[in-house]
Amino acid sequence: MRIIRRYRCDEGHEWFVSRGDTEKELPADQVCPHGHTAVTCRAEYPVDDVQVLIGPAARIVDPEKGQRTLNDRFYLALLDKSGAEVCSSREHFDWDEAVKLASFFKGKSVEQARSWWERRNL
Repeated sequence: MRIIRRYRCDEGHEWFVSRGDTEKELPADQVCPHGHTAVTCRAEYPVDDVQVLIGPAARIVDPEKGQRTLNDRFYLALLDKSGAEVCSSREHFDWDEAVKLASFFKGKSVEQARSWWERRNL
């Protein structure tokens, strides 16, 4: 999971560093772009909203010719805040339909999104 560290120096500058939660804070993280040392640091964690991934359904059917199938078709997948897949669509969609479906998940928790997904049998 990614966390954001929000730093501030005595000169009023504020900067952000994004790292994995298992990655160590580096000394350079604590210095603002203007060269001042941080006096405060606050860790900010991601919300538990579901992530939506729109992935290509296209496949190469003839590697020698580079021939593809299912161009401009996409699968939809839901991920939790750590990036683990919660569910993925069995069917593929055109771009506009995939984006329309993805918009239903804005601001939803993983549980709300899974419930909505299952009711619509995606």
